Amino acid sequence: MSIPLDDVDRRVAAALVQDGRAPWRRIAAAIGEPERSVARRGRRLLDEGVVRVLALPNPAGLGLAPYSLRVTATPASLREVAETLAERADVPMLSMLASSNTCVGEAYLRVGDARAFLDVLGAIPGVTAYELDPITRYHRTSSGWRPEVLTAEQQAQLGQADEMARLFASPAEFDPASEALFEAMALDGRATAESLSERLNVSTATVGNRLERARSNGQVFIRGVVSPASLGYATEAHLRLMPRLSELDAVAERLSALPMTRVCAVAGTTVVASLAATGPLPIEQALRDLAGEFPSIEPVQVDVVAEGLKRSAIRFVDDRPVSDLREPTGTLAASAR
Repeated sequence: MSIPLDDVDRRVAAALVQDGRAPWRRIAAAIGEPERSVARRGRRLLDEGVVRVLALPNPAGLGLAPYSLRVTATPASLREVAETLAERADVPMLSMLASSNTCVGEAYLRVGDARAFLDVLGAIPGVTAYELDPITRYHRTSSGWRPEVLTAEQQAQLGQADEMARLFASPAEFDPASEALFEAMALDGRATAESLSERLNVSTATVGNRLERARSNGQVFIRGVVSPASLGYATEAHLRLMPRLSELDAVAERLSALPMTRVCAVAGTTVVASLAATGPLPIEQALRDLAGEFPSIEPVQVDVVAEGLKRSAIRFVDDRPVSDLREPTGTLAASAR
């Protein structure tokens, strides 16, 4: 069951999804609410874990490569298989489907580790099939999801319009100063410049400059993590499209421009996406429009999600985040160890 939020709560949460480090003053100005009320609500959302703000280092900088993961299991063992996968640090995202006895997600593996990972999959009791396709580029990550809880004008006031998804999992190098900053932010992507400067023994101006440079260079991504259901999006779906090869990026770009698209990537010769909407009909209409523009995507495969077990390395149970972030065992950094 999703955590009930009122309209103002949802707008504050959506603002944190857009920019997890936005000051309460900026959020208040954007959504037209008193700063004191916004700060109180925002802190409650963070303290109760409804929203988690993460600082995710670029996986490529950790020597990790992203893969689209799809695992089929016997109906009786699907839950156990999904739970087993969700416990793995190298599987930061995982959902169980309602439309088939399958779970889908992403895996982040070191170069050369795919074979060992497949051996692990094959050894899980109940697994009957699996697919592991390399993700070559992202057109949107969940850092760039812009739920329509906020108007376009409110989103513009918040800033951070371009998440630079193209840089996620692209080649990146971390210098010692960057690594120290990411480690300091591992447990709290919203940590203040003052607390970071004390921990790193540098000035707040230096912290601000390093963080801004790391974000613009695609070294680190600030991500507000929340269950879509908490924002009023009761339907999640996983989408797989196989357009003409010449249209792969055009289809992905068009799909990533939709407000309902949370994640969109090219994996092999397929466009994969995660969608969130108020119901199935908006998804159907969006795909009908997309097929009208790109007929080669048909037939379209849409799988409704029964449960999201893991989002951005955070475990969820009944749409509630339950991971204990006191130890970063479920982060991308953990999977690189």
